[in-house]
Formats: sequence, C-alpha cells, structure tokens
Amino acid sequence: MTAAGAPRPFGAFVAASAAAGRLVVQPRMGFGDPGAMRTGLERTRAATATTVGTLTIDSYTRVGDLAGARAALAEGAGLNGYPIATHPLDVTRRLLAGLHDDDFPVQVRHGSARPQAIVRALLAAGLDATEGGPVSYCLPYGRTPLRDSVAAWAEGCELLAAGARPGSVPHLESFGGCLLGQLCPPGLLVATSVLECLFFAQHGVRSVSLSYAQQTDPGQDEEAIRALRRLAGEFLPAGVDHHVVLYTYMGVYPRTDRGATRLLEASARLAVRAGADRLLVKTTAESRRIPTVEENVRALETAAAAAALAGPPLPPGRDGSSEVYAEARALIEAVLGLHPDLTRALPAAFERGLLDVPFCLHPDNAGRSRGVIGADGRLRWSDTGAMPIRPDAPADLAPLTANGLLTALNHMADRYDRPPADPVSAYRRPATARDLPPPSHHRHEQEPVMDHAPQPAGPALPPPLGEHLRSPRLRAAMLVQQEALQAARDFLRRSGFTELLPPLVGPVTDPGGRGAKALDVDYYGRPYKLMTSAILYKQASLHGFPKLFYIAPNVRVEPEETATTGRHLVEFHQIDVEIAGATREDAQEVAAGLLTHVAEHVWTAVPDVLAELGRQEADFADVRSGKYDVCTHHEAVSRLLTAGHPQSPDSEIDWTGERLLSLESDRPFFINDYPKGSRGFYDREDPERPGVLRNFDLIAPHGYGELVSGSERESDYATIVTRMRESGENPAKYAWYLKEAREGIPASAGFGMGLQRLVRFLTGLDSLWQVSAYPKLPGVMAP
Repeated sequence: MTAAGAPRPFGAFVAASAAAGRLVVQPRMGFGDPGAMRTGLERTRAATATTVGTLTIDSYTRVGDLAGARAALAEGAGLNGYPIATHPLDVTRRLLAGLHDDDFPVQVRHGSARPQAIVRALLAAGLDATEGGPVSYCLPYGRTPLRDSVAAWAEGCELLAAGARPGSVPHLESFGGCLLGQLCPPGLLVATSVLECLFFAQHGVRSVSLSYAQQTDPGQDEEAIRALRRLAGEFLPAGVDHHVVLYTYMGVYPRTDRGATRLLEASARLAVRAGADRLLVKTTAESRRIPTVEENVRALETAAAAAALAGPPLPPGRDGSSEVYAEARALIEAVLGLHPDLTRALPAAFERGLLDVPFCLHPDNAGRSRGVIGADGRLRWSDTGAMPIRPDAPADLAPLTANGLLTALNHMADRYDRPPADPVSAYRRPATARDLPPPSHHRHEQEPVMDHAPQPAGPALPPPLGEHLRSPRLRAAMLVQQEALQAARDFLRRSGFTELLPPLVGPVTDPGGRGAKALDVDYYGRPYKLMTSAILYKQASLHGFPKLFYIAPNVRVEPEETATTGRHLVEFHQIDVEIAGATREDAQEVAAGLLTHVAEHVWTAVPDVLAELGRQEADFADVRSGKYDVCTHHEAVSRLLTAGHPQSPDSEIDWTGERLLSLESDRPFFINDYPKGSRGFYDREDPERPGVLRNFDLIAPHGYGELVSGSERESDYATIVTRMRESGENPAKYAWYLKEAREGIPASAGFGMGLQRLVRFLTGLDSLWQVSAYPKLPGVMAP
C-alpha cells in the first residue's frame, strides 16, 4: 500500500514488473454475477503468471442504459459483463475485498463513448484504472457524435484525475491502437493512441498506457510498437508515466483451439521482442462465445510461458525512423497543427479528413481511406483520402471486391487455423489432384516463418515404397530439393568454394552423433565405418582446398525411439562446408547467407510447386531477409528452465528442448557456446573461456529445429589428443588423422547443413521421410 493507504498505482505495478523482466498479462473478463466475477479475479490472481485483474463492463452500461442493466439483473438475465454502475456499491467493494492490493491491480474495461457514470462508479468502489478514448470508443462502436464523445471524455478524464483517493495515481489506457481491430495500417493506430494519451494528459491524467493491436505482419508490428514508444517520449509531457500495452489480435479470430493458441503465443513473443510491458490476451473460445474463467486462466498461463521462452527484447538501437514512425508522426503533427487543444483539434481533424479510419461507417469519419494486406503480409494504404500520407500499395492493385474484403478479414484466422498436412492419408487412396492441399486465397503474414509447427499427423511411418514414390507430394518435395541443391552449389561456388566428392567409408568416422552409431564394413578384412560425417576428411583436405564443400551422404544408426520424431533418418545428406583460417563468425555468415540464398532461389524458381504444398511468399519473408537472431547455450538453457523444461546446463540441448525453443521463435536463430564435453573433440575450446566451445547450431523457427551445426576446429596436435582422451576416444583409432594433425592441419571453421531438414523446412512438411525418396527410419525395415 502507499503511505496514504491506497494500493500501488496501476502504472507503478506494470513498471516494476517490466524492470524485473516480467510481461504483465491480463484477461478480457467480465461476468454479471458478483460471485462469478470474484471467482474470475481470484483465479486470475492465482494464475502462474504476472497478472492484473479486469472488470469488463456489460453492454447496457457501455451505452448508458442503466435502466436496462437494472431490469436484466432483476430478471436474472445473464449479462456479458459486470454492471458496475448498477450493482450496489457495497456489492462491488465486497467483490474486490482482499483481492485488489499492491500485488494485484484491477482495471475497468468498458467501450463507452460517454464514460462519466462508469468513472464515478469505479472511483466510488476504490478503483482508479480504466481505458478507452474519445475517438477509439466512439467511431468503431456507435453513432455518438464525435464532438459529444470528446466532451464526455474530457469530463471523464477530469473526474478520474480529481476523484482518486490520496496516494493513488489514476491510470487511463488508450484504445486507439485498435480502432476496428483489423485492416488499418499501423501508422494511424499509433498516431491515434499517442493523440488520445496526450488528450488524457491535457485533462489531468498523469499515468497512461498506449495500446497497439497485433496485426498481420510481425515485422511491421515490431516497428509499430517501437514507434509508439518513441513517439510517446517525444509528445507526452514530462512527468506523465506511460507504458505500451499490446492486444492479441482483435480481428476475426482463429476458430480452432490450435490456431487460437498459436496466435496468442505469437502475440506474447511479439510483446517481449518489441518491448511492450503488458499484454491483453484472448482465449481459444474467442470466436465462438464468451470465455469461461478456466479458458481465461489457460490463456494467461499460455501467454506467460510463451513470453518466458521468448528471450530478452531486441536492443533499443532498432528503434530507428521506420515507415510506421514517419507516417504516425506526420498524422500527429497534422492534428496538433490545427490546434494545440485536442478537444478542438480531434473533431476538426476528422471533419477535414486528416484522420480517416478505413472501413469505419461512423458519420463523422470521412470513409475515403482503404487498407489492404500486401503480398508481403504488411498492411498498406491503397487510398489515404485527405490524410497527409501517401498510399503505399502497388499501383496496379486490383480494386477491392466484397469477396476480397471477406478474404482479407479472415486472413489471420485462416492463416492460423490451417491444419498440419497429413500426407499419409493422401497416400492411402489413389493419387489425384485432391491429394494436394488447395492453394490458399489468403496471403500469409510472416508470423511464424513456416506454415505450421511439425506435429504427428496420421501414421508416423511411410507407406509402401511404390505408393510413396508415386505420391504427388513427394514429387513436389523433390522438385524443391533439386532447386535447393542448385542454389547451394551456385552460392558456394560464387563464394570461392570447390566441391569435392566425399568419402563413403573409412577406418574411423565422426564420433559426435547424439546416441547414433556407425555401421561397420568389412574392408578387405579390416573393420571400416560408413561415414556418419566426413568432418575429419574436410579438415585433412584444407591444405589443397582452403574453401571446400561436399554434398555428402551419411549413415547413422539412430536410436529406435527416434523413428517417430519426424526429424531422424538413418540415411541422409549434408551440405558440408569448411573454410581454412576462418572464425566461428565467418562460418555463421556463410551458413546464414547460404540459407537465405536457397530460400530466395526456391521461392523464385518454383512458386507453383510451393503453392501446391500450401506455401505462400510471406512464409519465406523472415528467412529471405537474412535477419537471424543469436543466443548462447546458457541463455537457451535459462529460457527452458524458466519454462519448466529440465534441461541440463552441461549437455547438448535435448530434442524436446530444441523443439520448444524452435516453436517459440519467429525467425532462424543461432545458439552459440555449447559446453565442453557436449560435442566432439574437434570443436575448438575458447582460449579465453575454458569449458566453452567456439561452436554453434542454426535453428529453424516454429518447431523445425536444427538445420546447421558447426564450429571452429581444434588444429593443435597435442590439444586434439588431449580432447580425444577427455571424450573417451582412443587416439590410436585415428592414426591417419593424427598424422595429418601432427604435420599441421590449418586452423579452420565449418558446418554441416542437413539437406533433408532444409527441404522439410522449405516445404513445410511434417517428417523427413516425406522429403526422402527412399526413406529409412530408425529401427524400421525398408528396401
């Protein structure tokens, strides 16, 4: 409590949570019955998350029909929210008793263009946090004249500022970052949120939050949230406390539990990545009905877990002058140029069309602007009316039709509801055109990069070989593989690499596979091994070929329990690369460039094939951008432990942990600095950090897992022998290799990229056997 006895201010609670690295999550929860409402608040407070409570107001109260609310209560009718201005004051106080305190702020959410009665009621109950705005709770919701709403909100702000208890700091959140919820390019959302918070400050409110509703493109959403933070610092008066709140997508919501959950998780990652301090969640029931308490709590805990795995926010240096920032600033300055008093400027701006909400039918909205979803998934302006910004949609864009509007409105729901492919079921009947998923009519946003997280879909094993080879899906995958190989060879040759044909057998092979064994071969009476990896031969070749690569076949007898993971084969191929005199960072640059080039080439070369597999251009946007994230093994382990996964800090990231990290990522990312002992003897130990290896993995997003593994190599003979003994290897087995090392192997760095894993990533299929013509799964007999 504050010195005067009031609970800790809402804004102060959010700020303290942010300083501790915790995202505050909040439900949209309201029930007419006080008992049910109290249960909802109790469960919200007890959730495994950092939460604040919500009293969402019923529709009668929102529109000022208090008589209707009283009649509904008298009749015992169910209400879609809590009628705070109708229930007796002592009922609301008892509801809050023992819950609303320093550790659990409660906010009233409503949707009213005339909020005075709601503000009076919440203040009387001892609350001081609410939300809305003169524009955002007028234009999208009804026909109240904008000037009337502006006047009512001016009075509501002044009531809130003057009526709070001593020691409290009333808080008001703008709903301006949402408006109609979708198809509004972010510049206008950001500008409206800033203008409404400035309006609140002009009428005495000293703690505000600026909202932004998740839209169709995560990169654009990041720009918007960062622009919002920057513009708040530039336009809000000194001394006004503020933070950013993100709304999980407010448009047409996914209809499946899976789709709804994935969209919620995406919003949590976005909040952390872009630096929002609070998240308003949505539930799996959102598209069908009012959610239950249990569904709200599950959404809170799901969002909190996704946020915990998201890692730290991106550095502030990315806050540059984005197109969203420039657009929003132009709109804000145009409005303030009409008059510094927003009570006068806001209505005037809409009268002149300087602010114009697309698809909004309110009489005070000009209705000349139009937003569209571009081919890249970003929201664009096809028409800006009289606003001081330019259209940025392609000039040859076809006119929007009714069908096109419906398609756009369902864009995110369709995107996230799309089920995982089930190729096996297609193979069980005669192959027809129906065996391939129909191409979507909806463009995808970039979140996530790939179409779906790999999940077991139907039988986990391939059909008989003849059926498999005849399947249209395999043919499509092989065409993608063909282009990927061509692109890889082109990229590496242009970068100065020489392709060698790799060895297939040798006296020893790579000992570093996780639980995998090598197959023995009787080589003229001597025990040889089929290659599990040709890494030792790459190092030995560097004197003659300082930049080399193989397209190398490998055979690893993996544990039988990996047969159904979707990510293991006994026979597979790697794109093996080695660079003399290189550092880890050099190898990572080549690996990232290779992946980016392959993705770019494949999309350009075979877009129709990818469309047959259900892929869209936006699915490749992040990987084609070349912007990959980086974390250390220590950071990855910390994220997994925070999320409740028992990952050892001294070991390789296990398969479950790797998949969890991959599922929670939106773009490819490197994991650096594995601990000594977790990898092979050839990975170089950092001379400045004993026990830490100069190695890395490159992880594909959204459940596809490791694509690349690489490192700097040990080249010193004595160190190699010591590392062999430390790892339990007998140096005598490696006589030929140690002879090369004794004579001097060049220092180097390199990596291997799994070809089948790459093709699976590009095609969006569920299992490696689906992208292999002759698949052999661990423990499964196959021709």
